[in-house]
Amino acid sequence: MTYDYTDRRQYERIEVVQAIFIEVVSRGSRKESDNAILRCETVDISVGGLKLFVPDEIASGTRLNLAVPMEGWTENLELEGQAKWSRPADDRPGYWVGLELMDSSREDMERWFKVVHSLAPKVRAGEA
Repeated sequence: MTYDYTDRRQYERIEVVQAIFIEVVSRGSRKESDNAILRCETVDISVGGLKLFVPDEIASGTRLNLAVPMEGWTENLELEGQAKWSRPADDRPGYWVGLELMDSSREDMERWFKVVHSLAPKVRAGEA
């Protein structure tokens, strides 16, 4: 199956609340220890990106490494992304961040597609 990464809005968004961890990659950072790691929650996901709730503001253009817990938290799916927008959350302290997935390994992206598609609402027979 081939996927087109050019238009993130062409993908169905699925509401999923899931705790994940992101590493905020500092510009000019030479060591991983320079990077902040934040626990955040997904709001919705698609094959092209995610909307996250984060405790701290993240500037547009910031590169992020994601660790998505898999299979009962026994392993993580590692993905790379970029913050496309950020705005204060209206209903609680924190921020909403729109994240576009970048080129991660082919294997990890295929696993991500499977996760998203497994969470997509199923179309019942006769509906389309």
